[in-house]
Amino acid sequence: MQLSILIGTNRTGLSACSRIAQACAWASPNIEVIVRDNSGDAQKRDLLSRFRRDHCDIILAEPCNALTNLSEILPLATGDFIFLLADDDFCFDHAIAALSAIIEQYGQDASVAGVTGGYVVESSKGSSIISYQNAESDDVVTRVSGYLSNGGPNILHYAPVRREIVQGVFAFMNTLPFYFSFHDQVVSLLYLLNGKFVRMTRLLYLYDLGPWEQPETAQKRDVDYYREAGFDPAINALHWFLCGFEGAVLVRNANEFPDYPLAQRQAVADRWFSSMFIRFKGQTRLTFDSPFAGAAQKICDKLRTSSGQLAFDGMLTEICSLIALFSEDGAQRYHDFWGATINRRKHAQPVAEMGLQRRAV
Repeated sequence: MQLSILIGTNRTGLSACSRIAQACAWASPNIEVIVRDNSGDAQKRDLLSRFRRDHCDIILAEPCNALTNLSEILPLATGDFIFLLADDDFCFDHAIAALSAIIEQYGQDASVAGVTGGYVVESSKGSSIISYQNAESDDVVTRVSGYLSNGGPNILHYAPVRREIVQGVFAFMNTLPFYFSFHDQVVSLLYLLNGKFVRMTRLLYLYDLGPWEQPETAQKRDVDYYREAGFDPAINALHWFLCGFEGAVLVRNANEFPDYPLAQRQAVADRWFSSMFIRFKGQTRLTFDSPFAGAAQKICDKLRTSSGQLAFDGMLTEICSLIALFSEDGAQRYHDFWGATINRRKHAQPVAEMGLQRRAV
């Protein structure tokens, strides 16, 4: 089997079902389609059950969160590559047809992690086409830098990726103490660390911004993830700092990707953190009337002025000091996981030595 197309679906209504029906139509001896619905909606379940056919499996599951829905479907995939689709986006039929030839050509090349192409981004204001620069580069620093240079939404998450990489990355994501909305970007980072992406000369995927188009509605979605984790909305003030911290720590110390030389790890960690730190400094984050908003602001101010002198341990202490205000257990869990990851390195290295302060200001 060359390709496994996986859809974890929760939305109800004809729009979601139409996207699923389109995917089911792609099922063939070279392409398997697996749909897992966790909506609990009786009408949708009845309709989806009629979509079953050869090489197309429909799983009707009990309600669960998005990460669980996806994690349960991943072990069922047998294709050489996995293509994760959302039920509120769209994929181009000709792109799916072209993937078989690309997988045939590059499937045995271990340096290839996945396939990318042109992405259409839809919003209420219009449509645009984006692509990820240098995703096909053999150099990991160049690949990650190209990814970070894209100012739009993270769509690399929706790309055909080698099955072993996808399954390994999501197995790791399930070990995290909490799952936040920015973790799709960490997933994309881990994909890029695992290899290069072959570029298709055609449109691959259409992404609808939906509620992520406006800052307030997007941040409400971010806060939904935090609340599900048991966190107060005040943590939203640290959103991009958390993303920069976690990604940089993983690049510097984790084992979920090939063992690059320290200089390359350092360069990627520098680039990742500085990019997220710029977002942290420049974007106004909402705390939605949290009683801890004042404390969150003080910590943010301290991090904005002193992060160049803080090692990872110091960053972790500041993060956990905010979490502890509303969840001592959450702070301990966060500290235990990320502290253990930080301590994998032999010597603590201040962020100033990593060049992060210089690039973030």
